[in-house]
Amino acid sequence: VEREQARFKKTVGQRWTELVYDGQWFSPLKRSLDAFIDDTQRYVSGDIRMVLHGGRAVVTGRRSEQSLYDFNLATYDTGDSFDQSQARGFIDIYGMTSKLSAARDVTFGNGVDLGTGSLG
Repeated sequence: VEREQARFKKTVGQRWTELVYDGQWFSPLKRSLDAFIDDTQRYVSGDIRMVLHGGRAVVTGRRSEQSLYDFNLATYDTGDSFDQSQARGFIDIYGMTSKLSAARDVTFGNGVDLGTGSLG
């Protein structure tokens, strides 16, 4: 599944479990959550390797023809598919709230000004 779907899926799974535990098997919300789960499972297939030991199951590998994972996009070696220069804007946008928060903390004496190294 795509990253944002995977994040939201955790919330859906928790709420789905609560509904089933509370006996709400036929509730409209559970039906809606089932539709989300069905949609996200459309491309789930493949093989996993796992080790069973001491009452635990540890996944040691996975493989799927329909996976979104691409090794060439996940590494930073010369010749990889991902153009690393494209990351700059992404990092600036996603880091903006952290920068603003840190600047506010410095302004109000609750942070460290990394530009000068002095305590704010």
